[in-house]
Amino acid sequence: MIRYILFDLDETLYPATSGLMPAIGERMRIYLQERYHLDAEHAHALQKRYFNQYGTTLRGLMLEQKIDPQDYLGFVHDVDVAQFIHPDARLREVLGSIPFEKVIVTNADAPHAERVLARLSVADEFEQIFDIVFMQFECKPARGAYERVLEKLGVRGDECILVEDMARNLPAARELGIRTILLMDPRTADQTGAWFLDPAAEARSRECPSDANMCIKEIYEVADTIQKLANAPVRTSK
Repeated sequence: MIRYILFDLDETLYPATSGLMPAIGERMRIYLQERYHLDAEHAHALQKRYFNQYGTTLRGLMLEQKIDPQDYLGFVHDVDVAQFIHPDARLREVLGSIPFEKVIVTNADAPHAERVLARLSVADEFEQIFDIVFMQFECKPARGAYERVLEKLGVRGDECILVEDMARNLPAARELGIRTILLMDPRTADQTGAWFLDPAAEARSRECPSDANMCIKEIYEVADTIQKLANAPVRTSK
C-alpha cells in the first residue's frame, strides 16, 4: 500500500524553462570563479565534473576542497525566486487531489525549498522537507539519500512513489522498491545555452528510461499517474 509520495523540488514542481535553475547554476559558477580565481570556462568545467562525479557541485567541493557547505548554499541560493516562478493554482489543485502524504526530497537546502513552495503557493501541501543537510550531504542519486528518508518516515520503499525530473536519480530508488515517475517536459529539450548555466540540463533524459515506472510530460498529470501506479503491482529494478 502506498503511503508517501516523494517529490523532487526544482524543475519538477515548476517548469525547467522558468530559468530559475540556470540562475542558480550561474551563482555556482561565480562561486567557483571567486573562491578559486578561475575564469568562466574553467569554473564551468569544474562545475560539470563535480556534478557528474559526485551528484552535486557542493558534494565535490566538500570532498575535494573541504569547504563550509552553509557558506556555499547561502551564496548559490541567493536568487529572487519571484523573478522566475509564480503562484500556481492548477498545481495546488492537482497536489490537493493526491490521497497520500506528500514530502519534498531535494538536493537543495530547506530555506530554498521553503521559498519555492511559498512562491508556488503550495507549501501547506507538503508534510516535510528532506534537504541536502538532512541527507548529510550524501545527495541524490546516492542510495543513502533515499535510505535516510525512508528510515525517518518509517516506511518501506514499496510504500512510496518518487516523482523526479532527473533519470539518473531513479535507479537507487528502484533498488529500494520505490516506484518512480519521471517528468519529461518536451519543452526542455532545446534550451539553448542552458547546459552552461545548469549542468543538470544535459543530464535530462530524452526517452522514458527503464528505471521509470511511468513518464509524464507535465506535472499536472501527476495525480492521475500516481493513482494508476498505486494500483499496479510492484516492479523492482534488476
